[in-house]
Amino acid sequence: MTILEKVNILILLVTITYIMALSSLLSTIDDIPTQVAWLITFLTSVGLFRLLIILVYWLINRSDLLLALYHREKFVKGLWTYSYEANGKCHSGIWRISQGVASLSITGYGVDEDGKMDSHFRSISQPFEHQAIDEIMFARTDVTSGDEHYSKSTLYIDPRSRRSWRSGPTDIRAQSVLYGYDEDGVRHAELILERADNGLSEREIILRLTTNEPKAPSNLSPVPLSAGQKGGRRKEESH
Repeated sequence: MTILEKVNILILLVTITYIMALSSLLSTIDDIPTQVAWLITFLTSVGLFRLLIILVYWLINRSDLLLALYHREKFVKGLWTYSYEANGKCHSGIWRISQGVASLSITGYGVDEDGKMDSHFRSISQPFEHQAIDEIMFARTDVTSGDEHYSKSTLYIDPRSRRSWRSGPTDIRAQSVLYGYDEDGVRHAELILERADNGLSEREIILRLTTNEPKAPSNLSPVPLSAGQKGGRRKEESH
């Protein structure tokens, strides 16, 4: 049973409890006919159910703590750094992940060794499951040429990197396949993502990346990201 199903069942149980309590109350009032009592119960319970659904998911979407409790080891909302090696060079950049109850989107950019932006990207799909693994599509634009490329990325989240019940994991491994122009079919097989320090600005994070590239974490156990929170794959790989 998914977390979404559990939340909906909880709301349904609250509604059923309300129906029973209201029916019992109305049955003690002799002036209200039985048909009218049932109509009142039906209409108010439907309204309560819809109101609870709207309210509960509104609260979850607006609270990082509730989102972390909802998504648990798949809570990836926030700022992430990424790095990978290609052609003997280390590439890095920033991922900005937005996440709700049932949605996830990613934007970001890559930087060169001098810390200058060399590409920017955005997710163009929700994470989708393929053979028990979650993938996401990206569109990436090269800053110099203006050419747009595409990639399909696969995310493997390390559930053991989740430090507390109030936060999500801090480490992700990813793989990407690039499409378009001379990069068609190129694969970046070892993308390393790490949750960024909340106390740093993006400028400071980029400065750290370009002066001291992060090492790849070891022994990451893969767990697919779910959209529904799922989560987001790497376009940056193409940086």
